[in-house]
This record gives sequence, structure tokens and C-alpha cells, in this order.
Amino acid sequence: MQPSAATKRVLVAAVAVAVAACASTPPRFELGLPSPEQAARLKAAEAAYRAAAPDYQAQRDAIAPDPVAVAWLVRMFIRDVFTAREGRPLGDDDELLRAAAKIEDPLADRAIAEIKALGAVAVPTLVGDLLQHEQPQPRELGVELLGEVGQPATPALLPLAKAGPQKQRRAAIRAIGRIGFDAEGFALARSMAVDDADYRVRADALRSLHGAGLQAQGLVIGRLQADADPYVRRVAAATLASFRTTAAANALVDFLAACERANDRDGGVAAQRALRAMAGVRTARTVAAWREWAAGVDARAAKPTGATR
Repeated sequence: MQPSAATKRVLVAAVAVAVAACASTPPRFELGLPSPEQAARLKAAEAAYRAAAPDYQAQRDAIAPDPVAVAWLVRMFIRDVFTAREGRPLGDDDELLRAAAKIEDPLADRAIAEIKALGAVAVPTLVGDLLQHEQPQPRELGVELLGEVGQPATPALLPLAKAGPQKQRRAAIRAIGRIGFDAEGFALARSMAVDDADYRVRADALRSLHGAGLQAQGLVIGRLQADADPYVRRVAAATLASFRTTAAANALVDFLAACERANDRDGGVAAQRALRAMAGVRTARTVAAWREWAAGVDARAAKPTGATR
């Protein structure tokens, strides 16, 4: 017995809204429709979730071990996140702006919390439906949501970052960076940032190192100074702004000076933007003024919270 047409519409909406509205290609991850029994459990769980019923968590936990049913449950939560953010860009800049403004969206926040609660069992759907998608918007959401799941997602991400298609490798290494690097992950990011022939892979490997510690800082400074591609150097500058150390600031000032000597306007803009972000100021400064400011970054960081710059 097949699910009714109405049931199919309810279930298919979970993935259709999430991916078909922003892409012309089907999702790579396909488990087929749930059985009538699975569909009935999913319908009951959704009703309990929407109503915040006391027995919802027990229903969710009963579905979690079933790989087909839980995939559709996760797709429901993905649909909610897309619905909440409809018309808004998904990406690093949007995320930072929303965080700075402390914007909360109950529909999206609740769905993300459910994905985090499901943990490892949500990962196949997040990778297959989102991170492996051909279009950038689902991939960006995949990076975000896999970062929310955290360490349980890493085993699925490492092979994709090592050997997947270029777009998926880039998304996977950024998701790993959001989770946090272990030794294997950092070695992979280093290899991608230094050795990969594709400048876009190198750039996203550098993005993944945002605020990842002194070892990462040295790698980013090295690519800022040595990468042959100007776009990668600009990405390195933007990434370096997150480290907030004298060494990072001096490297950015050196980069700004080099860009001015070479009449590299785009590089100079990237350097000024990174230095302004690091300093928390809005206006550009001369190389000499930035050099004076950079010399005291470590000392200012050591001051108690609330001390003047």
C-alpha cells in the first residue's frame, strides 16, 4: 500500500521547499518515500512538534534509529529553516550581521535545536541534501547546520573534503572548521590551503581557519605573503582579522604596504577592511598609523575587559 496523495505532498514538501526552490537539480541523497507506517509516525511527530506536545521528544527519539524516517524528519527541520530565512542570503556575512544584531527566529532556532539534538543521525541528510547540493544556498546552510551538530559530523566530512568534487570539498572543509580542527583535520586544511591547484579550494581552506589558533595563524600569514593568486591573498587577509594578535596585525600592515607599492587597489581594500575589523573602527588609516596601532595589539588584548584601545 502506497502513502496517500495528501501524505506524499506533506512529506515531499520538506525537501521540495528546502532544495527545489533554489535549484534546478535534484538532491543527491535519495532514500525514497517512507512506508505507510513510517509516514504515519512522521505525521504524528510533526503534529506533536508543532503543538509542543509533551510526548514529542519521545516520538522523535523513537524515529531516530530508523534511517529513512529520520531523514524525512530532518528534512522537515531543514524546510523550517529555509522558510524562516526565505529572501535572506545564507553565508558568512549574513550570519555575522544577524549575530551582531542578536536577531532570533523562533522557527529556525527551534528547528536547528532539533537537528543538534538528533546529532549523528542527522548528518547523512545534512551532507546528502545540503552539502552535496549543486547550488550554493543549500551548501551554505549545510556548512552552518553541520557546524551546529559538531564533532559527530566530522567522520562524514573528512572523506568528502579529501576526495569529493571541488564544490563539496570546499564546503566540507569549512564545515570542519566550524566544528573545530583535530590533528587530521588541520593537516588536511593545510594541504588544501597550500598545495591545491584550484585557487577556490585554497581560499575556502583558509576561510575554514577563522580564529583557529596560533598554528593556523602562522599558516594564514604564510599564504597572505606567498600565495600566487590575489583572490586567495585577500581571503587570507580577511581570515587573519579574526586572530587579533600583534603578529597578525603586522602581517596585515605589511600586506597593505605591499599592495600600495604594487598599486593593488583590491588588495589594499581587503587589508584596510581586515585591519578595521581587527581594531573595531570604521575609518581607514595610513600604513604608518596602522603600524603604530599594530605594535600594541597584544598589550591591549591583555588588559581587563573595558580598557581603552
